[in-house]
Amino acid sequence: MKRWFPLLLLAWCAAAQAGLEQLRYLSEEYPPFNYTGSDGKPAGIAVNLLREVWQQTGTAPQPVSLLPWASAYFQLTQQRDVVLFSTARTKAREPLFKWACPIGQVEMVLLGLSSAAIKLDTLDDARRYRIAAVQSDVGEQLLLSQGFDEQQLHLVSLLPEALELLQTGKVDLISTNRATVFALISDNKLPLEHFTSVWTLSAEPLCFAFSPGIDDALVAEFQAALTRISSERSEPPLPR
Repeated sequence: MKRWFPLLLLAWCAAAQAGLEQLRYLSEEYPPFNYTGSDGKPAGIAVNLLREVWQQTGTAPQPVSLLPWASAYFQLTQQRDVVLFSTARTKAREPLFKWACPIGQVEMVLLGLSSAAIKLDTLDDARRYRIAAVQSDVGEQLLLSQGFDEQQLHLVSLLPEALELLQTGKVDLISTNRATVFALISDNKLPLEHFTSVWTLSAEPLCFAFSPGIDDALVAEFQAALTRISSERSEPPLPR
């Protein structure tokens, strides 16, 4: 049996690699974690981590498709071969998917214009305001879980659309990831001091979410590589 064990181990690794190569990797424009780089190719903290995982597992580089979040999230729920990132691992989502973590930490906030001087004593106070959120994003789901009606929210496909609504006075607040929205503001060369977080909704880990039908062994192989990468770094991969 001992002489066969190395061969069995090699066969298992080869199967895991083939499996990782058969998965579809989806993401969205969500800087600094994932976005289209200046060369037109996917870039960011999460994309770099994914490439390192492929390298650690001997997996050939795979295509990464950047889609509107609602479309990518729908595919994650409906298809058996999807890896979606960067996905906030919330209590509501926990049982829906399989997970490999962490990519980083996400602080979800309600963002407003500094000039509006909006002050919230409780989250219920936000019901008086018009709120934009990306459809199917954790920013929408957190508000729905707190009893907000979907009709109260202005849902958009992309975060830049929500930022434009805020700037033009069509909404009062955006429910979004603090690091990502301020990266977007900076990239658009807008004054950072013109925007402010008026409420913190939650702090969640950002992860790679796997379709529930994906084999546990593949998720475990991915997680083991991700853990090794994180432990080898002097600092964890946190948002800028």
